[in-house]
Amino acid sequence: MKRVRWAALAAGSVMLLSGCGSADNNNVWGEYLQILKDSASGTFGDHAVTREQAAAVPYATMGYRLNGGQEMMIVLATDTNGDLLWTSAAHIVLLTHEGRIIRTVGLPHNISGVMPILGDHLPAPASVLRAAFTSTRTVDYPDTGTYSVPISCKIMTAGRETISILGQSIATVRADESCKSDGWSFQDSYWLDPTSGFVWRSLQHLTPKGDTIETEILRPPG
Repeated sequence: MKRVRWAALAAGSVMLLSGCGSADNNNVWGEYLQILKDSASGTFGDHAVTREQAAAVPYATMGYRLNGGQEMMIVLATDTNGDLLWTSAAHIVLLTHEGRIIRTVGLPHNISGVMPILGDHLPAPASVLRAAFTSTRTVDYPDTGTYSVPISCKIMTAGRETISILGQSIATVRADESCKSDGWSFQDSYWLDPTSGFVWRSLQHLTPKGDTIETEILRPPG
């Protein structure tokens, strides 16, 4: 059921970005689409999104780099019980939950499901601020027809770090999550607000093909 709901959300987002919204929403989504087109114009080169570019978008935004490439901006479209759906005019769709990327559309290699072995969601990276913990998940890789791949992980803090986003210094705690699956191991990192646990920045591995994605929150939700 969750996968059906995600597919509907992603399809609706892509249709919306293609100009298929209802007439009642044309004005709002026309402006939204233009902002997304501007954010995906490729003018950032190999550099980060600037403060001026981020300030021009009146929505929650996130910067992302795929495989160390140019930084692009993606805009928050929906928040469904903490599942944040981010979209861009390039038809890239990311679904995150508490900083983790749990589904993607439009990337060279996508993940269609990240499911915990127990419960509805994986423990939030922020849980590591209380104590290190282990977790086990399954991941679907539709591009290779591989589903329910088990991955075991352990996350622990790696010390305090001050990061810079849009020229603003932010005090964080870095958390490193070491994971392994059959024939594949990797380490993800999250930069957390030491009080709230909010994930300001992350480096996450998506697929066994080596794809990585870096994210940073430019304008927080809410």
